Amino acid sequence: MADGIKSKEELSTRQVNIDIKNKTSENNYLNVEVTQKLDSIAVGLGNGINITLKGDVGDFVGALNNGANIEIEGNAGRYVGNNMTSGEIIVKGSAEDGVGFGTYEGTIVVHGNAGNGIGQLNKGGLILINGNIGNLAGLYMLSGDIIVTGNAGIDTGDWMIGGTIYIGGTFKTGTNAKVHQLDAEDKQKLQEIFGIYKIDADIEKFIKIEPKKIRPFYG
Repeated sequence: MADGIKSKEELSTRQVNIDIKNKTSENNYLNVEVTQKLDSIAVGLGNGINITLKGDVGDFVGALNNGANIEIEGNAGRYVGNNMTSGEIIVKGSAEDGVGFGTYEGTIVVHGNAGNGIGQLNKGGLILINGNIGNLAGLYMLSGDIIVTGNAGIDTGDWMIGGTIYIGGTFKTGTNAKVHQLDAEDKQKLQEIFGIYKIDADIEKFIKIEPKKIRPFYG
C-alpha cells in the first residue's frame, strides 16, 4: 500500500516492527497489509498512533500497547493485547486463547469468538467479546470488566479477586465467583459500551459475576 507496509514473506517480525516504528514516527496513521501470520507485531506502540493491520495475525499482537489504537481486520492468535497499559485494540474477526492477559488499562474488543483464559490477571482493562469464549475467563482477575455476549465455559471467574464479568449466555462459575442480577448502573454501563462498539445484544439476558470474598486465599 502506498501509505503503509506490506509484510512480504521475506520480512521478519523484527523488520516489520522496525518499519512500523519508522512509519509511525512520520505519520500517526498507518495501514499494514499482513500477508503472513507474524507473531508479536505492533507491540509497545504509544499514545496517538492509529494503526490498521489488514489480514490475519499471529500471537501477542498489540502486546504492551501503551496508548495506541490498533484495528485488526482479520483474526488474531493467542494473547492479543498481552499486558497492555492503555489504548484500544479492535479485532474484527475471532481470537484465540488469552485475550488481554494481564491488562492494566485500556480496551480490547473482539467481534467474534475467543478461546480459553480471557482476561486472566486483568488489572483494570475492559475486555469485550461479542461471541462465545472458552474456559477459565477472568482467572485471578483483580479489577476491570470482562463482557461476553455469548456463552462462556467452565470455571468462569475462577479465583477472581476483583472486577466484574458480564455474561449474556451460559457459563459455569469457578471458585470464589458469585452470580448477581444486573442493577440499573450495570445496565446503563453495558448500554453505553454496546453503543460505542455497535454491539447488538439484549442487556436483559445478562448476569454479572463478582468475587465472593476479597481475600479468598486467606480464609
